[in-house]
Amino acid sequence: MNILITGYNGFIGKNLSFFLENKKNIKIFKFGKNNNLKDLENYVKKCELVFHLAGENRNKIQNQFINNNFKFTRDLVNLIKKKSKKTHLIFSSTKQIESKKNIYTQTKLDAENYLKKNVGKNLSVIIYRFTNIFGKWAKPNYNSVIATFSHRISRNKKIKVSKYNERIEFLHIDEVIKLFYDDIKNKKKRNLLLVNKFDNSYKIKLFDLVKKLKYFHKYRQKLINDAELAHGFDKLLYSTFLTYIPVKQFKYNISSIKDKRGSFFEFVKSRNNGQISILVVKPNQVRGNHYHMTKVERFLILSGQGYFVFKNLINGEQKKILFNSAKETIVETIPGWAHNIKNTGKKDLIAILWANENYNKEKPDTIYYKL
Repeated sequence: MNILITGYNGFIGKNLSFFLENKKNIKIFKFGKNNNLKDLENYVKKCELVFHLAGENRNKIQNQFINNNFKFTRDLVNLIKKKSKKTHLIFSSTKQIESKKNIYTQTKLDAENYLKKNVGKNLSVIIYRFTNIFGKWAKPNYNSVIATFSHRISRNKKIKVSKYNERIEFLHIDEVIKLFYDDIKNKKKRNLLLVNKFDNSYKIKLFDLVKKLKYFHKYRQKLINDAELAHGFDKLLYSTFLTYIPVKQFKYNISSIKDKRGSFFEFVKSRNNGQISILVVKPNQVRGNHYHMTKVERFLILSGQGYFVFKNLINGEQKKILFNSAKETIVETIPGWAHNIKNTGKKDLIAILWANENYNKEKPDTIYYKL
């Protein structure tokens, strides 16, 4: 299938282009600011599907809205009508049409009406009135308030918010791309369709949005995160926030506890899911010699060899568990059993450690017990 993308170098266009380039049996023709109407005519002749994403969002010159939103759409449709084969066009419009009146919304509405007027034998259309789209590659101070806030907060710059209690609807770019790909596969939908409601959008107050973004910025240094990063809005917002941090912030240092026995690094901490740490034990050294009342730990040996010693505090039963990184092994500590770990190899023993609660210096559930 040959597909034309107008505005391919914009926010939505970049995401769509990269997505489709990995799909088989799809050839993409890209139209951007450096192309001309002759290029557009050649592409239209070759393509059966057009994603019309080009347009003007912000410009001090009002004629640019008319030229890029309405007149360009008109020229594109007129070229499609010259073809003998039917073309399906997917148009990226804005939900602001329903609530705001300005040169931007008016020219978008004019483009919609021209598309509707020309639906017929040679043209079928889906119009998406998108709400605020966010995600990677959105331009700060242009495409998205999330892009703007993320860019500024990640650089410790102040942000200006006039309506903190305003509730805004957001749609992630991945959901947009999913909708577009469904349109490619589902030919039965193609006639005339206006879509202005989205099942997987999110509504949030600006105050709460700013609070989340500031927390994400703080979390990267403190390693503690209360957000639900596995799914939902927080996952999408956090992944978006990271795309705006300066490159120099890709790397940052964390603290560690070191002595002659080895070292201990806290890696990730969550108040809801415990913490992940890295344990290093030097050759012939022992770490541990303690027990927990309720805390549980789970060790995965990444490198080295040695053994754990466990002792039941009530009946005195002891157990020695050998391990070697040549065989993937998990050892779990049990509340009420004292334990330690010894490195019997010639190199550092390295283990990744998960605990079901964070270490708290004020209330440590770690009681010394010599084995």
